[in-house]
Amino acid sequence: MIENEIEEKILKIFNEKREKPNTSFDESHFLDYLTFPPKNKGQIKNSFKGVRRFYRFMDSLELEFSICFTLSDLDNPYYSTTQLTKKVQERINKRKGNLIIIKQRISDKDKYYIEFLLILILLFSYLIFKIHWIPILLTILFSLFIYWITASKIYNRKHNKKVFRAITNQK
Repeated sequence: MIENEIEEKILKIFNEKREKPNTSFDESHFLDYLTFPPKNKGQIKNSFKGVRRFYRFMDSLELEFSICFTLSDLDNPYYSTTQLTKKVQERINKRKGNLIIIKQRISDKDKYYIEFLLILILLFSYLIFKIHWIPILLTILFSLFIYWITASKIYNRKHNKKVFRAITNQK
């Protein structure tokens, strides 16, 4: 696959994942244009919405090209279109590395420390306050947090399985 084809696919996926597709953007920091209004240069990861759009975009690239980004690749929100194209080309050429990374991701066990802590706090609030507005409010808030965290873990697990299938089917 040549770089022009890769860049075209990246920009196609970019337009699909943007909040406001087909608007103009600066290619030197195009990832900041995933949200609308666009973030300042390199600030895409400074909001929940920006982080979600960034990682969903990177996940789409992994599936499209049957690659697996390293953690340091995913920590960098400063890619230009040419830099990201070169990074994708580099990952395409490292098939064994992709397989190692995805196997590590799949073998990592989910830890539920935060969820467990929230449930303990909830139990103690019910023990202390009995049926009162404070524990009820905490129940609503903690339920949202636990749902958000668990849904994210389930999404990541499904995504990793899809990437694993894509990488192994390509060989």
